Amino acid sequence: MIPPLYIASVDAYSGKSLTALALGLSLREADYRVGYFKPLGSLPHTVGGVVTDEDALFISHRLHPEAPVEAICPVLVTPELTGRALRGQLVGLAEQVRDAYQKVAAGRDVVIVGGLGTLARGSLLRLSAAAVAEMLGARVLVLARLAADPSAEEVLLARQLLGDRLLGVIFNFVGPDEQEALAGPLGQHLEGRGIPVLGAVPRDELLGAVSVRELVEHLPAKVLCCETALEELIVHFVVGAMGVASAAKYFRQVSDKAVVTGGDRADIQLAALQTATKAVVLTGNIYPSPVIVQRAQQLGVPLLLAPHDTLSTVERIEQIAGRIRVRADAKVERARALFAAHVEVDRIRTALGLVGRPGRGPAPKGRRRQHR
Repeated sequence: MIPPLYIASVDAYSGKSLTALALGLSLREADYRVGYFKPLGSLPHTVGGVVTDEDALFISHRLHPEAPVEAICPVLVTPELTGRALRGQLVGLAEQVRDAYQKVAAGRDVVIVGGLGTLARGSLLRLSAAAVAEMLGARVLVLARLAADPSAEEVLLARQLLGDRLLGVIFNFVGPDEQEALAGPLGQHLEGRGIPVLGAVPRDELLGAVSVRELVEHLPAKVLCCETALEELIVHFVVGAMGVASAAKYFRQVSDKAVVTGGDRADIQLAALQTATKAVVLTGNIYPSPVIVQRAQQLGVPLLLAPHDTLSTVERIEQIAGRIRVRADAKVERARALFAAHVEVDRIRTALGLVGRPGRGPAPKGRRRQHR
């Protein structure tokens, strides 16, 4: 039987969900019946009276829409659950995860298992990445951000922790200098230590974009107009705290942006609306003038009323800016393109034992990275 593939990471927000979806869609296109399972979730979402994880539901619907919703993500990590764990009152969580996995895996050729947070997440519940991989007999694909040498050292530590279950590593957010390092001594060193380097995916602004809807939910903010544009993606955030002349010049240089400014700065708001702006965040809970609202409605640009001052609002935005979230279709398509170009899918398939296409002969090889 083909072992499940656990997608883990040594860094939080490193693209586990998009990697799982991109790989799953690639395997499904090769006629494999792919399932998705997430043992631990942190984004509660109710559908049909069942509480599951929002990202897990999105991915499962794309890969295996017939999967039982109650089994996709059996354990939601909540403060209440954490408190019970600290008091030693948890019983049967491992069995709950194992039973749910069996339901998802029924009739599937391969199941992709999505991790939560880092390799250590879930340890309090005795459901860390290593523990779940051992329980399910899974191979583990580790993701890492190659931003500094410590990331490579974390990957080496993952090898010690996971042993032969480690299938390999994919580095995300890779810049030109880092790409060169992976093509040379660093990549050779990791391969020599038994860690196949299976991908080096470059930085991409769209993958770190935030939808207007996500921004509204996180601040939280009140939408004053243009609710139909909430799925637009924000790549850049600009604080409009300068003079209007300087602001207008700067705004013209930045596209796909949200402008954060005081609700009483009508001059800055108007300057933002005259350029390529996805949303205007009005801070201080100050309503804009009717002229601004009318102009925003004409252009289809949402005005978001934030309850906090500008500094506090920017701090909240920094908490979500650049995090990779999986829900936008545009992100999924970009991730698939990057995955096809920069990840060695053929090596992943071979390591899992997926050496042929069901009923259609040998599987096509994925594109190899040019620098290897």
